Amino acid sequence: MGGPEEIQRDLTSEAAVCAKKFMRVDEPVKVYRQVISEHHLGVINAAIDRGESSRGREVLDTLPGGVCSPQAVADLLRRIDAFRMIENEARRAARLRATQLVGRALREEPFHTMRCVGAAEHAHSHRRHFDSHLLTLLVPLQLADPSRFNGDLLFYTKRRQSVSLLANVAYKFWHGFLRNLPFAWRCALTCRDMTRGRCERVPCAVGNVYVFNGFVTQHCNLHVESGERRSLLIHYYDPGLSMGLSVAIRTVRGMRDRLHRA
Repeated sequence: MGGPEEIQRDLTSEAAVCAKKFMRVDEPVKVYRQVISEHHLGVINAAIDRGESSRGREVLDTLPGGVCSPQAVADLLRRIDAFRMIENEARRAARLRATQLVGRALREEPFHTMRCVGAAEHAHSHRRHFDSHLLTLLVPLQLADPSRFNGDLLFYTKRRQSVSLLANVAYKFWHGFLRNLPFAWRCALTCRDMTRGRCERVPCAVGNVYVFNGFVTQHCNLHVESGERRSLLIHYYDPGLSMGLSVAIRTVRGMRDRLHRA
């Protein structure tokens, strides 16, 4: 990755094009390499290590030490010039596209979540879905041990070209059914789709930032066979096409996780 000036120049020259291409099917993910330094990754992972165990669950609370809450981690990354410019340009492009799609400005507040998944936790693995938000930034913080199943991200090649309220709600119910299948079934379905070329694997690397539109791109994560995978996700711009289901699901999931930690 080049210096801040080079990043700014590249992003500025691409901004107008990116605004038009953000929802095109031929560009499911943009990868910015070596954005986060080893020092920052070390600080974040040390804070997570000092905190309470959070493997296999979304970390929605501030853990001991404070810095390893999702928002605190994101705020720490925003002190990095390159990351801040990438996030701002991605938001600008997504904001323009969102206004074209829904005809109004959407809320600017981000939704932060952090996932720490080990070999014994499969709750979030092989659970294909569309995001509720138009923009997602994925920041791998720690990778699992090298393996066929290491928690990598999968993107399905067939993407939504247009989305209506009823169609989106129908997808929510269908994915809810699939997400509640036994782990072995979910894994078998994913492996079948990989064999048939229905999805593409995105090998992730720590230090990189991955920017994509999960609202039109169906995706999921592989499970982890060995080690622990840690990721920060930042979501922007919910167009409100879920009749409140997305908020309800996040609320129930948060309550479940808090009860599990109690």
